[in-house]
Amino acid sequence: MWRKHLKERIPEKLIVALEDLIRAVKKELGSFELYLIGSYARGDWVEGVSDVDIIVVSKAFEGVNFYERCARIRRLAPPDTPFEILCYTPEELERLREESSFLREASRYWIRLWPPKDLEKRARLR
Repeated sequence: MWRKHLKERIPEKLIVALEDLIRAVKKELGSFELYLIGSYARGDWVEGVSDVDIIVVSKAFEGVNFYERCARIRRLAPPDTPFEILCYTPEELERLREESSFLREASRYWIRLWPPKDLEKRARLR
């Protein structure tokens, strides 16, 4: 799981904050994907300076204003963790990976935190 992979790369308090956020988003949205991007994913973060950049992808965002989506998810995040949250539908993310140099670059190094790969495999077997 991603926790083991990140344990030596990022502070424990950030791992806990990400786990808390994942639990809250799971209750709010049900089905979603969550990716860690930016300096924490690349490993070049600076303590006390870097924010935590994430992308949340869900069909539940269809028809919802981009800023409302991001605010909705930010309210679920631990308030003492500096999250920068981007929220897309699956179709938007695919389109933007082609159109946006920022997202194209981020997709080269992002770390998928949810759903875990083993959970995804089990769902496909059903």
